[in-house]
This record gives sequence, C-alpha cells and structure tokens, in this order.
Amino acid sequence: MSNINRRDFLYGAGVLTAGAMNFNSLSCAAETVSDTRHSSWDPWLEIDLSCISHNIDLIKQHTNGRKVMAVIKGNAYGHGLTEVGKYLENIGIYGLAVGKLQEALALREAGVKCPILNFGPFSQPDSDLIVENDISQSVYSSSAFFLSDSAKRLNKQARVHIKVDTGMGRVGVPHDEAALIFDDIASKSEIKIEGVFTALTEEKEFDKVQIERLNDVCDKAEVKGYFIGLRHAASSAGIMDFPDSYLDMVRPGIAIYGHYPSDREYELKRLHLKPAMTFKTRVCRVNDLESGEGVSYHRPFKAEKNEKVITASTGYSDGIPYRIADKASVLIRGRKFPLIAAVTANHITAEVTGMEDIKTGDEVVLFGMQGNERITAEELAAAADTSSYKILLWMNPLLPRIYKT
Repeated sequence: MSNINRRDFLYGAGVLTAGAMNFNSLSCAAETVSDTRHSSWDPWLEIDLSCISHNIDLIKQHTNGRKVMAVIKGNAYGHGLTEVGKYLENIGIYGLAVGKLQEALALREAGVKCPILNFGPFSQPDSDLIVENDISQSVYSSSAFFLSDSAKRLNKQARVHIKVDTGMGRVGVPHDEAALIFDDIASKSEIKIEGVFTALTEEKEFDKVQIERLNDVCDKAEVKGYFIGLRHAASSAGIMDFPDSYLDMVRPGIAIYGHYPSDREYELKRLHLKPAMTFKTRVCRVNDLESGEGVSYHRPFKAEKNEKVITASTGYSDGIPYRIADKASVLIRGRKFPLIAAVTANHITAEVTGMEDIKTGDEVVLFGMQGNERITAEELAAAADTSSYKILLWMNPLLPRIYKT
C-alpha cells in the first residue's frame, strides 16, 4: 500500500472540492440564525439581502424592464435557498429557477408561490409532485407526457418550458427537430406551454447563431398557431454583453449575488454589482514563533525570524479552497494579512507580525468587507485558480447564515 498522509487522503477523496460541491444537495434547514449563534469560534456567513435587491434593480434597468427569472440553484449559489427565494418573491421577482426538483419542492414547502422553473430532469414518479405543486418543468422529450397523465389524474394543468438545444450540446430537443415536440405537446390540452428557452455557449459569434435558431423554432411554432409563452436565453453573461439575447425574459444567476460571470466582466464592471455575502470567523489562537519553528502538517511554513501568527477556525470542511497559502489574505482589524501553511479541515493560519494588539476572538474575514478594506470572492478564486462560481457554491449549507436588509 502506498504511503499517503491524512490531508492528501481527504483531498483525494473529494472532501476539498467535489465533497464541498456535494454539500449543496443537503437540506438547507439552518439558514436563518440568531445573532448569538456565531458568538463561539465557529465560522458564519452574513448575507445582505439589500445587495440582492440592488443587483436585481440594475439588471431590470440594463435589460429595459424585461421579466427576471432569478436562478437560485445550488442553495442560491451558497446564499441559502429558501431565505433568498422568499426575499426575491417579496421584492416582486417574476419567477425563480432551480437545478433540481427537490429545490423547487423546498421552496413551495417554505411558502413561495411565484412561478418556479425546474431545469433539472424528472421521472414518471416525480410527475404528480410537479403538477400538484404547480412547478414549471423543463421538457425536451416524450417524458412530457408523464406530466400530461398526472394532470389528467389530478384534474390540473401541467406547466412546461420547452428546452431547445441550439448548439450547447448538453440537453434539449435539437433545434432542427423541435417542430415534432411542439406538435406533440400542443396537442395535449392538459399541458400549458409557458416558455421556450435555450442555454448560450457564451461564445459571442456562435451565441448569435443560437438566438437565430431559437427564434426560428418559435416563429415556426407560432405560424402553426401554437402558444409558446416566453422566449428566454440570457444568463448573467448574456445580460451584460449580448442585448439580442434578452428576448422576453432574462435568467440571471451569479449577478444576482453581486458577482461577475467572467474575469473580463469583473474587470469591466458594466454593472456596479454589490456582493451580498461575507465570510467570517474568529482568531482562536495567537502564537509567537521563534526562528526555525514551523506551522501545520509537514511544517510547510518555517519562521525565518521571530514572527507572530494566528490560527482561525475555518477550513476546507466549510468550503474554503485548499491550496491558497501564500496566495490569499484575510482581513483582521481592517488590515490584510497573508495566509501561510496549508488550509486544513478546520483551520487557517495567517502571519500578523507587527500587530501586537490582535487577540483571540477577533473577527477574521475571508471575503467581504471589514473597515475600509475588502477581499472579493473573485480575489479568493484567483488565488485558488478557480472561479467565483465555485467559491460561492462550495459554501457548506450547514454554516450559520445571518440575514440583514
């Protein structure tokens, strides 16, 4: 058996990356907590919902008042599925989009009544739940008839959005075969077509081709007298850089939460978005190192002189990227300090030499604002050689979330 240390085993087993992503499939029960919950050493997230409202307003202005279907898949990109969903409904969002049926059902259970579109797949046993709960379902195959059967049985109408593959190559009815599915679905009085949509590749010239294909499919269906509902294609990237994709409705995801869909858009900042999430923890130890003393497994950091370091209580089990030592910083008392050594399951370490007044219990910010300084999720993503999408989605849903407006 080959030698492998505990940290590398956990990384190889997916605890650091894939495992963090899998947290999103857990229940999001611990979303709203009291201000006393984070008084211990445990990390927590602060979510400023007014930032989400600001970002939605910007999107509406930028798209000339188009309807907005907010994408809140992946636990609302780490921000908390039901709390964000309820807030968006309260500020008048047209609808919500999710990636899994269980997310749609959780929103309905939480009392959300606005339209909810499930992008994800479903099976015949799911169809009764979809129809009973008035969930709009993405369809692109004969599975749509499961919904028709359920609607007949329940004496209700099934709601669908037809997904057209205009060149992304993932899921959807191929654009040159879409006429057949329109003929079949439109013949079912138990099914209401609420929309027709596609996903753009975000390759600028090809996106134009995709919009032409989608419009061609819709125009031909309308010539036949079919009601097609809302045409939609634009995600956050399309909203910022491709007005032809706005159509009847836009589907922002990451922009809702104050972040940008690409490094280019982050630099351009066409929309002045406000990040809603701040990640906080506390100093749990202050340590004076003498020259030659080390920190963490295998002592990757060794003091070259007498140095002061702090340990803070968070790590990759909370969703913090693993390999960011010597590349990322944290905020303490409104100043940036470099991370050293490796991120472990429950701890990070930073060098704070020269800051004699730092003490245990001091607040530590991994990303967000403290005083006049900010560390962005994009900066943390760059240090981890990843994207801000993953930084947000990796946030453990069991972390306490403090909501403010």
